[in-house]
Amino acid sequence: MILLVIRQYESKSYRRFVELIQECTGIQEYLGLSKIPHYTTLQKAAARLESSLLYNMLQEFILYKRVRLVLAGIDGSGFSYNTASYYYTKRVQLRRNFLKVVVCADMNSQIICSVMLHHNMQHDNPDFLPLLRKTNKIVPVDIVLGDMGFDDESNHVGAREMGTAAIIPARFADVPIYRTGGAHRREMKRNFPKQLYCQRNKSETVFSVIKRIMSEDVTSRNVTTQDNEILFRLVAYNSYRFTRLESVVLIWFLQGRHFIHFLTFNRLLIGICITTLNVS
Repeated sequence: MILLVIRQYESKSYRRFVELIQECTGIQEYLGLSKIPHYTTLQKAAARLESSLLYNMLQEFILYKRVRLVLAGIDGSGFSYNTASYYYTKRVQLRRNFLKVVVCADMNSQIICSVMLHHNMQHDNPDFLPLLRKTNKIVPVDIVLGDMGFDDESNHVGAREMGTAAIIPARFADVPIYRTGGAHRREMKRNFPKQLYCQRNKSETVFSVIKRIMSEDVTSRNVTTQDNEILFRLVAYNSYRFTRLESVVLIWFLQGRHFIHFLTFNRLLIGICITTLNVS
């Protein structure tokens, strides 16, 4: 599991990743690898691994962080199924398909708490309350932030029933308040907390970091392996974000930045993997 997460972090194919591990003796010693696995071993392990285990592993990070109340942000983005360039897709008029990923993340630590995956293009709105319920089961959510795509009175009502305040800007700003449907939507127009809502921009940062560091393409061809690939990528992102939060003081004092970051990254992954396997 650790090797598969690091492969996503390095954004390499199975063959190239095994070649990298063979060259990096420090990684072998730190992980205690007496033998380098064949690249097909990693492929088969990624295909056979149950997605539920990866979902649990993803949830462990916010518990490991010991967050008491979550300032949640819900947002979605797409990951391309193919690696064709933008120029090629426009030239041959190829329609690109995407794997839809909707996440609920803590805006203070920018750690992903829960995720929903879809293999068809659909609106983000139906995922709002299910994601909020998933996150509430892990850690209580104090406030949830969403963009105009989640502007629905039922989302406000459902969040209030869970004890969460939903801050979602109402659509059609030019429509007068008295003509706006829903008591909660009218209240959003009257007293909209603009400064607090600006924290929602961090949910865009989450996807930006994932795509810039690891890639915005999904290389797997099977539906199960595509889901697992995205989940491994999200686990890698959480590990990256967690180590950035924890090792910033050490990096400031010491010059061996990459080495310290790598040790903390792998130590965290080992701890999360052991905890997840014990819970499962």
